[in-house]
Amino acid sequence: MPLVSELMTRGVRAVSPHTSTQAAAQAMDAWELAAVPVCEDGKLVGLVTARDLAVRAVARGLPSTTPVGSVMTVDPYWCFEDQLFDEVLSTIDRRAPRRIPVVDRARRLVGMLSLGDGVAGGGA
Repeated sequence: MPLVSELMTRGVRAVSPHTSTQAAAQAMDAWELAAVPVCEDGKLVGLVTARDLAVRAVARGLPSTTPVGSVMTVDPYWCFEDQLFDEVLSTIDRRAPRRIPVVDRARRLVGMLSLGDGVAGGGA
């Protein structure tokens, strides 16, 4: 049974809760990501997805200068780097994103886990 740390992607990119929705959307486009962790002082505070930007910002007519912190998913599903991958799979909700932020015990972002990583890596 592999640990999350053995399967996760390190060196992930994140945005600040103060980043504008326009800048976040541009970054997501440039980085080819549908979801980006939101961190403050290195700690995970949220997750912003393309859906968050579309539904919570654009559809409501918010200005492109609106901070990501106003539209992000607060306290998204996340896991610890020292958890077993099988444990993560057994606790996630079907609505959880395909990419999950990974944090250390101080809740600092250390990586992202793609649910496909564990399957390819011999997890559940």
